[in-house]
Amino acid sequence: MILAPPSPSPDLEAILRRELLPAERLLWSASPAQQQLSVFWIWLFGIPWTAFCLFWEAMGLMPFFIPHQRTPDAMGWGFAILFPLFGVPFVAVGLGLLWAPFGALGKARQTIYGLTDRRILRVTAGKKRESSSVLFRQMGPIQIRVDTRGSGTLRIQTGTGLDSDGDQTISKFEVVGVPDVARLNNLLLEQLQQALYRDAGTMTTNPPSSR
Repeated sequence: MILAPPSPSPDLEAILRRELLPAERLLWSASPAQQQLSVFWIWLFGIPWTAFCLFWEAMGLMPFFIPHQRTPDAMGWGFAILFPLFGVPFVAVGLGLLWAPFGALGKARQTIYGLTDRRILRVTAGKKRESSSVLFRQMGPIQIRVDTRGSGTLRIQTGTGLDSDGDQTISKFEVVGVPDVARLNNLLLEQLQQALYRDAGTMTTNPPSSR
């Protein structure tokens, strides 16, 4: 069953349209479908991590709550204080892992994708608006990943480079969690083909001058 793309909210649609250039035509827009975002897998790691860290903290704090036959010496008190303090950053990491899926879903609710006759855009609203786009002439190979319901991710290669170790890196632009991603892919390929024809026509009409 192919799902229809979720209609973006009017506010997001208005924000997207403000990003358009003069005479640029919006051909397609959609927001990520939250049920298509695979974000809760991180709990497979986050839950046991956080549970172990809390157990660590409980063991470290136990001397403060269990009566002792004798008063701990300076080393004992130092160990009782440093042991739980050492675990605080790890607890913070665990809580961050547990919160990450909700943060991702919240960001998805504020995100809208758009395809125009010149480029593909991704705009995220919020306290600070984030906008990124790729022009047709900047696009390299395109890949799509589709699940059985027709939703998935469209990935565009935008460039290559080298990291500090000299290994090749690939820059990508992703449209994530879009129902009927094959339709978006077809629309994009049609626009790329039309852009290629326009460029070829321009070169034919205005051939390079010979010296």
